This record gives sequence, C-alpha cells and structure tokens, in this order.
Amino acid sequence: MLGGASAQVRTNLSNHIHDPRGEPDLTICSQNLKNLGSLSDMNRRGETMEEADRSEKITALTKRFQAVDCDVIAVQELLGSDEDKSKAVLNEIGKALKYRTNLEYDSYVGPSNDKAARLGFLVKKSRIEYDGLTSFVNVELPKISEELDARKFARGPLELRLRVTGKGDAVARKFIIVNFHFKSRAFNSADGSDLSWETYRMEMAEALRRIVTRRHPETLKGDGSVLVLLGDRNSHFDSASAKLLTGELVLPRFQGEAACRLNKRGIPLCQPGAAIPPAFVSVLTTDPQTFRTPGTYRYEDTFSWIDDILVPVANLPFLYAEAGVEGDYDSGTLNLYEEASDHALVYARFNW
Repeated sequence: MLGGASAQVRTNLSNHIHDPRGEPDLTICSQNLKNLGSLSDMNRRGETMEEADRSEKITALTKRFQAVDCDVIAVQELLGSDEDKSKAVLNEIGKALKYRTNLEYDSYVGPSNDKAARLGFLVKKSRIEYDGLTSFVNVELPKISEELDARKFARGPLELRLRVTGKGDAVARKFIIVNFHFKSRAFNSADGSDLSWETYRMEMAEALRRIVTRRHPETLKGDGSVLVLLGDRNSHFDSASAKLLTGELVLPRFQGEAACRLNKRGIPLCQPGAAIPPAFVSVLTTDPQTFRTPGTYRYEDTFSWIDDILVPVANLPFLYAEAGVEGDYDSGTLNLYEEASDHALVYARFNW
C-alpha cells in the first residue's frame, strides 16, 4: 500500500489561461485495479472480495478518476474468467463514474494468457471516436537465450486506437494507446534465473517495443498522430526491462558474450557505448516535479516506479506543461483514496 495521503495532481485549468494552446485536450490515465472483479471472481491466490469492500473500492476508484478528470483510463488486474464478465465489471465502474460526473464511458477488454486477470480501457464518449482494438496475446516473445523455450506475454498488451477531437479550434488527432502488464515478481521460485522473473519481463519489453515501432513507424517520425505506452511494468525505472522498453538498450546486448549483464536486482551493467538514443521517453520519471514523489507502488518499505507512461520523442511537445518549455511534462500521480488500489493512479495530459 502506498503510504500517506500525498498526491501529484499538477494541472489546474487556470494554469492554461495564458497558454496559446488553451486547456489540455486529452487526459490519459493508467490504474492497476488490484484484482477487481465480480463478487464471485477469485484472484490467483484463490481469494474473493467482500461486498462492502468491493463497493468501497469502486467508490474510491471513481473518486480518483474524477479528481484527475481522466478521458481515457487503461486498467490492469481486471478479473473475469472471460471478456464479457470483465467488461461487465468495467461497465459497473463506468456507471459509477456517470453518477458522479454525468458523463458516459465506453468499455473495452481484451483476451489474456492469465486465467484470472486481463487488461481493459474506459473511454469517455465526449469528443472521442473508437477506431479499433488489437491484442498481442498470441505473439511469441524473442528469447534472451536460445536454450529457453519460447514464451508469450503474461497477459497480452492491448492496443486501442482512437480519433480525438481537440478543444476549441484544435485539430482532431489519432491516438494509439497500448496498455501492458508484465509478469510480476510473485511466485518467483519457478524462475530459474533467480531474478524474480526479470529476464521474462525483458523479453516482453523487447517484444512490445518491436511490435509498436514496426506497426507505427510514421508516428515515431512525427506524422501528427500520438502513440502512448502505459501500464504496469512490474519493474523499477532503472531495471533492464525498463531500458529495453524505452529502447535505450536492446535484447542482443544481453546475449552471449555481449556488452551487458544483470546484477542481482536486475539492473543492467553495460560496457561503454552499449546504450543508444531511446525510442520512447517516460513522462513520469523524466519529469522534474512528478519524479519527486516516491513512486507508484510500495512493497514493505521500498517504493518503486513500476507504473509508467511513455511516448515517442516526436510526441513529447504534446505533453509540455507550458508551450515550448522542454523537459517539463503535464504528468503526475495520485494515491489518495487508498481503498482504490495499492498502486497509484498515473496520468498525462496532452495539449495541442
């Protein structure tokens, strides 16, 4: 559970009175739901929720989403034995949000390789048009070692495509939003590398980066559309899987007699020159204000940045807190209403 009642909600609409762009056009959020399903759904530990606890949790979640005014919400640890049951849970949250905000939300879920949990989205209907949904649940991952069996994503990243009409005179833009949830450190006795599944997360990070860069090369070059990777990486911002996801490192750097190896915490130790310019940038951990908060998740007495939002370098100007001011992004975390989850809500506001 994240400690304290601190929050990092930075943008107030009054901040944008003198901004030539006007108010932010889209707020994208990500939230690990901490195993939210129906009353009959069990998590991987065989546990279910009490009705009162579940009701309190949904109320706390809707308070978070309302506080940040999320337009698009990517969720992880959404329980349900099939997509229809999971979607019913998201619809329930959407109804609770409508009660609080008088705004309607659509829900989308995808298939999963996890019998208990899957990924999904809640999307505000106002100014947003649905343009498609693609799951990568069946993608075979690249192998860190040829001696290993080929694996698939723990759950399956989910790509949502939207067309968003800007506020005022702003043009409409295409958004490609990819929700991910990598393998957790739990049940690590089966991990032969003794690295709490970090090598598995490395394979997933490499695969996801390859997929999105190959599917959307023009977006990376700055064609006017926006690509967002967000979700629960289940590893700290300085881990090897985090570096592979941004593209600062690539998987071949860790293979054979290559330039990088891992320490016991899964941190890459590389020879000079191994790193390359990243394809994606975290707008949470590279933001000077947001990174002052302790992290998005606490285990015992250790905080970690395991939840993240990343965009290509070409898309960074859409996230500037002030027009033309590089390196300061309109991003943040919110961990108020602790009944909602043991993960903070993370968000980024786009303005064009």
